[in-house]
Amino acid sequence: VTGVQTCALPIYRRVPIEEVTRLQGKLPLEKPEGITIAYCRTSTKKQEENLERQVGRVLEYCVKSGWRTEILKDIGSGLNENRKNFKKLLKMISEGNVSRVVLEYKDRIARYGFETFRTYCESFGTEIIIMQNAEIKGFEEEMVEDIIALVTSYSAKMYGRRGGKKK
Repeated sequence: VTGVQTCALPIYRRVPIEEVTRLQGKLPLEKPEGITIAYCRTSTKKQEENLERQVGRVLEYCVKSGWRTEILKDIGSGLNENRKNFKKLLKMISEGNVSRVVLEYKDRIARYGFETFRTYCESFGTEIIIMQNAEIKGFEEEMVEDIIALVTSYSAKMYGRRGGKKK
């Protein structure tokens, strides 16, 4: 038997770019400024004038702050997660294009699940700005408002469905 020959394979290591720049003594790379989304919503088509006034107030706030802004608006219940521009907003956030989302009130994005939305945004480095922070309410008052919102939403859905059958 002649000598055994070994083959040395190259060894690769992955090092995060942040670590390379730190070791080189360079400043970390900064994320470029993304766009600001002004999100506005009303529940029904009858409130369209209110939607336009809401857009005006939110857009004015963004312009005064000097942000490059895109407006997304929906007409639909805050309980409905299937709103066209709400879905578009989620996709834009996940792509890392959005620096901040500006809302007039937190219930404009969702009646329930706002904290889940906030966590989602934070995971992609997106800030949420609420122009009008509602006063702090007691548990009972908040629960009554939630129940009224649910009853209103479901009764509107039920009556809207009945009206559609007559056509």
